[in-house]
Amino acid sequence: MSNVSGQMSIVYKLLIFLISFLILTRFYVDPDLGWHLALGRHFWADGEIVKADQFSWTLPGYLWGNRYFLYQILVTILFDRLGFILSVIFFGFLGAFAVLILVGRIDLWKFLAVFLGVGVAISNLGFRPHTVSFLLFAVLLILCERKFFKTKQVALFWLVFFGIWANFHQAFFVGILFLWLFMTIDFFWLWAKNRRLRKSLDWKVGNMVPRVACGLFALLGGFLTPFHSQLWFSLVDDLLGAKTWMAIAEWQPIVLFIPSSLLFAFSGLIFVYIFFKRTYEVEPVWFLLAAFIFMLPFLAANFVFFWAAIFIFLASRYFDVNFDFGRSKMSKLPLFFSLGAVVAALILAFFANLAESLSMENRLRIDGYPAAAVNFLKKEHLGERLFNNYGWGGYLEWQYPQVKVFIDGRMTGWRTGEGGYILADYLAILEKKCEVVEKYRIKTVLVRKDFKNDCFSSFREIYKDLVAKILVKN
Repeated sequence: MSNVSGQMSIVYKLLIFLISFLILTRFYVDPDLGWHLALGRHFWADGEIVKADQFSWTLPGYLWGNRYFLYQILVTILFDRLGFILSVIFFGFLGAFAVLILVGRIDLWKFLAVFLGVGVAISNLGFRPHTVSFLLFAVLLILCERKFFKTKQVALFWLVFFGIWANFHQAFFVGILFLWLFMTIDFFWLWAKNRRLRKSLDWKVGNMVPRVACGLFALLGGFLTPFHSQLWFSLVDDLLGAKTWMAIAEWQPIVLFIPSSLLFAFSGLIFVYIFFKRTYEVEPVWFLLAAFIFMLPFLAANFVFFWAAIFIFLASRYFDVNFDFGRSKMSKLPLFFSLGAVVAALILAFFANLAESLSMENRLRIDGYPAAAVNFLKKEHLGERLFNNYGWGGYLEWQYPQVKVFIDGRMTGWRTGEGGYILADYLAILEKKCEVVEKYRIKTVLVRKDFKNDCFSSFREIYKDLVAKILVKN
């Protein structure tokens, strides 16, 4: 590569970092932020690792394997010491850094493909634990590229790596599965393409033992949490929980979300192009695993950031388009002008969102949280046997910890004493199954202002604003 093209590659990388930072710095209060802060603050205040639920009145004492322990500690430190704005910027930096890790030497067309990949990633990332998983998965891809599993000595690294990941976000199990599949497919690929190696027992043992050791230590890393096996049981409960895949937005297929689904589909077309053009040049393991990762968002949008990461990784290395602009620099001017306009628009949008978020009260109002209604509850000392909107449970635990919630974002897979799921009961109430309302003997209701349900006809409205309303039992 010439010095000029090398310098341009550096310029493109810097521009990618800037664009990624602007896109992935999302001034949005995630519905789960509240309960993460509540658990983190509880740990810092009392030094207690909460294993039994203390925040709901429907399932008090429920044993839950917390997959976000270190994330909650980190977020609490950032939020309480730096505030919301700088915390969001910090996570935007993490996301942009992950993109930079993934990118190889690039030209204009690879740059545009990476830009598309960052656009795909935005549907998951932001001030959320998903951003940490995005970064760690990026590191995993680079280590797999370098075959960082050829000696038994590196097995300890994978123990620590996945031990850290398991304490930040539940997506660590996808990382473990990816590593297993990569090592297995890579082994059989090397064995298949070299006839001499097929008969060599020493080669088989020498290559298989380190991979098995790395795989086992990676799995053991998933147990290096304060919750051990309970974490895995809770993970399975959430994945298999009744209604989880139908009722929770991020567990629904990516095809339901526009424009995210359009960007996702376009990135898939580019992947197909790379596959057919580079089939005989690239080790098949990358295409096989990329195809596997591409299928996951069709199950749940929660997996999109995995696809964004591997797409950026492959596109920045293997996406080549032979399009001749001509020798004149003027022929490229419209493209660079358009790119400059996009960057300018992203910068303006960044500062507009920043301005809207300088006041936490204003940010909460924009994001549809019942700030005024919760203040009313606190002032009037209300909240006994509260039925709350699912997306507001975490906010209540953060802003009004004295009251216990009906449900929050942790509880999608939690089972009731009757063997059902609390999420199923919550949805049954929304579906106007009044016997469920009677079962829980609800006394206070905090819901959206347009909420209508005949099961609460005996309740009296005592508060209403532009976001929420409060009902109490007569």
